[in-house]
Amino acid sequence: MKTRMQATIGVQTNRGVYFGTTDWISGRVLQFSISKLLELNEEVVLKIELPDGGSWLLADARILKTAASRRDETTRVMARITSLCHADMKRLRRFLKVAEQNRPEPVAKPISLHEPTISMSTDGRNLTAKWQDPRAFRRDWALHLSRGRLPATGAPPHRRAFMMRIMMPNGFVTTFPAEIGEPIQGGWLVRFLVPHDAFSRMRTFAERRSAKVV
Repeated sequence: MKTRMQATIGVQTNRGVYFGTTDWISGRVLQFSISKLLELNEEVVLKIELPDGGSWLLADARILKTAASRRDETTRVMARITSLCHADMKRLRRFLKVAEQNRPEPVAKPISLHEPTISMSTDGRNLTAKWQDPRAFRRDWALHLSRGRLPATGAPPHRRAFMMRIMMPNGFVTTFPAEIGEPIQGGWLVRFLVPHDAFSRMRTFAERRSAKVV
């Protein structure tokens, strides 16, 4: 697992000492950017700075790959540590372990929290609004529906009036008359009057959802 960091690194070669910036480190392999061109399989000494407040690490390394950077005039270099004293190796492993524990959890593909799935039948007689994920139906949707307005994208049906069906994530389904409202950017508004019993159920479900930690 790569641990990314922005820290200074010193590289000692037969031609002199140069400084660059570490990009990432994984076990004994690390990548850094430097303004000088290094040779493949070249033996170098690295002076590695770890962002843990301690002293620098001294390590013998071998150059594995080099490539010109696409962002600036530096060279990206990949090297493998071949020799490191026991104390420095222990400290490096401790640093990598802490960095791995503090790594943020990967974020899954976000779900839409503001738009239900809206579909109109081909004859324009029925419109279905479905919230497939429980997290997508929140208290603001209950308030939104109580005002009898639901935004829909695309072109409205040719029929002025139709039946609207709302399908909740908890399995509750309700159907009531609706009509075409005024056009909005990219679509139109569905207008309706939600029955009291149906709205009470939606409000209760939304309030229970809002009380939970998602």
